[in-house]
Amino acid sequence: MKNIILIFLLFQFNNKLLSQDLKKIDGFAINPKIGPAFTKHGGNELPSAGIEINILKNKLIYSLDYIAHNFLDQNQIDIMMGKYKGEKYFRIQYKAGINIFWGKFSKPGSSNPWIGVSSSGSSFFTLGTVSKVGLKYIPLKNLSIGIDFQVNLNSVKTLYMPMFSIEIGELRNAIESHNNG
Repeated sequence: MKNIILIFLLFQFNNKLLSQDLKKIDGFAINPKIGPAFTKHGGNELPSAGIEINILKNKLIYSLDYIAHNFLDQNQIDIMMGKYKGEKYFRIQYKAGINIFWGKFSKPGSSNPWIGVSSSGSSFFTLGTVSKVGLKYIPLKNLSIGIDFQVNLNSVKTLYMPMFSIEIGELRNAIESHNNG
């Protein structure tokens, strides 16, 4: 069932991207990231970590994102599309999309709203929406360092995640000096 939903989501995401010539993309990036995840009840005991793959085309960003929470006890896969502004050293990007979120929660009524080490937890699987705003510093044309703030809205647990990220890939063209002489 998870694979069918993921394939459906990928087709929805790819309509606009596949209609464009992929040989003429403006850039791409692989973006490992790490940070805490919070709910209205507090934070996770362990940081969340993930990886995102971005394709940049005509000031648009197409993203596929995987984030693991509490060492793979909870997982999410996001498909997002958005825009970015900034071609030189600083960039802001904003995206939104859909996701699947699955894993286990601790026993109801326990003091830990997240994952428990006991096997008495309950499993869940849900669809949701995701949005992200990122601020990036791009010191080199193939490297950026930044902060992302991501929100996962779903019917099980809404997550708020500030994450440190490093993007590696073709992020911008070389900045040329305009000295006259």
